[in-house]
Amino acid sequence: MNSVIKKRKILINCSNLHNSGGVAVAVSFVDCLSHEEYQDLDIYVWVSSEVNDNLNALGTDKSVFASCCEINYYGIKAIWQGIGGRFSGFDVVFTVFGPAYYLSTKTVHIMGFAQPNIIYPSNHVLMNLALLEKIKLSMKFKIQELFFARANSLVVELEHVEVGLNKKFLFRNKTIDIVYSSVDSVFLEPGRWGELTVPSATNSIRLGVISKNAPNKNLKVLPAVKEVLWENHKIQVEFYVTFPENEWNTCSEYFKNNVVNVGPLRLNQCPAFYSSMDGVIFPSLLECFSAVPIEAMIMKKPLFISDMPFFRDVCRDWGNYFDPYDVADISNSVADYFSQPKDKRNAGLHDASCFAMKYANPSERARKYMDIIFGQLSK
Repeated sequence: MNSVIKKRKILINCSNLHNSGGVAVAVSFVDCLSHEEYQDLDIYVWVSSEVNDNLNALGTDKSVFASCCEINYYGIKAIWQGIGGRFSGFDVVFTVFGPAYYLSTKTVHIMGFAQPNIIYPSNHVLMNLALLEKIKLSMKFKIQELFFARANSLVVELEHVEVGLNKKFLFRNKTIDIVYSSVDSVFLEPGRWGELTVPSATNSIRLGVISKNAPNKNLKVLPAVKEVLWENHKIQVEFYVTFPENEWNTCSEYFKNNVVNVGPLRLNQCPAFYSSMDGVIFPSLLECFSAVPIEAMIMKKPLFISDMPFFRDVCRDWGNYFDPYDVADISNSVADYFSQPKDKRNAGLHDASCFAMKYANPSERARKYMDIIFGQLSK
């Protein structure tokens, strides 16, 4: 009689991801995973509503998994929602981006790490906040650090993140794997692009960015950049952002009067957004990693970006760099580019796209994630 081989149970946890890049990575990973077959595994997937909506838009076959459950957890409230108890019974849990908030579980846990405030605690963004807000956020990041430290292993996207974690006491003996990020294959397949209507901007250069409205993104400078571009260079620019309603409502009237909000996008709508832009602007002050510059380059759009080491590592010579703290320098970067003859300024876009194509392998990223999971199962 043939013995029945008991399958190992793994959980892909995306239930805590509700906006921006984390959702995009989770969607791409789950979609890639749906095209693979692992006969010795039962793969369970938890997806937030936002991840689920994106998977539906891509037409992902979720029936291939042992279970694909839509469930939403929000930050530390997950403890009171009993998330730890629901982890029981799985051999490995992979939270695509943590932290996962649980008090006790014997399950092996892998967490993706992308919280720059933990590895750069004295950053300019945090230090310039009002005292009470700074204390509040510092406590939040310290709590996150403690929960990240509970993971058996961590996954990061660039070397500087691994270096930063290794300097922290709680992570010195932690297993850390680097898996370079990627853009989803939908960017390379126009037939899969979702429709998107972007308000027109007559006689204006259209610059946009796909990002949440967090302080480190530094998007509050856009209205001032718009004014300086007109006053100093006689260049009309319309800026476009993709904020959900709750983030848009926190913006000042000055910001709202000078920036167009397209609203949050599904992953398959992102290429259409970039296609409608004349360029991409990203004045961020602090990142572990961002797919924005890669997506801009792949879409052959000029990229105006902060002159920061974490962007230099990704973009090399293909960005139009500026000092993100200097509105005049940001404006000069845009003006210098668009003052060139069209054939000259477009000359490098093809080469930038070819360079960025090295990041365009989501299937390879999915396989590396699974290799890490198998590594934990074999211990």
